[in-house]
Amino acid sequence: MEKSAVSRLRAELVGALAANADRLRHALCAELAKPIALEADHRLQFEIDPFFFGITLCATEEIILPGDWLDGALPGDWFQRAEDAELNWDALISEELCPWFADCWQAVGGPAAFSPAYLFFHDYHREQYDLERRRWLSLAEAFGK
Repeated sequence: MEKSAVSRLRAELVGALAANADRLRHALCAELAKPIALEADHRLQFEIDPFFFGITLCATEEIILPGDWLDGALPGDWFQRAEDAELNWDALISEELCPWFADCWQAVGGPAAFSPAYLFFHDYHREQYDLERRRWLSLAEAFGK
């Protein structure tokens, strides 16, 4: 794996995320402005589609970012170049997307309304990304289960 290719891919991903930060912050503000009812002992969770990277607010099932947003934000050949570089692009996207989401959550005052709140990948819910502590937690750590 060529380090310069990986660095370039990471930089392009970070740029795509930065270019969509306002979009995410606006979507989060819009959802926080609505009443969100959580059942007792439930936490606010956002679910990421692990194939298309759309993000949904679980409590309301509202789409925060549609499934094509990241693909449209990255250069058209990004995934092919990542494959060619033998890069685990799923891991790279997770490494960058989760802290980026947490930054946006913090910027809109999310923790003041819902704390803690979590982000997770669909079908990988056994791990929850804590949006305040900015780290992955097991279900037991996140929910005491």
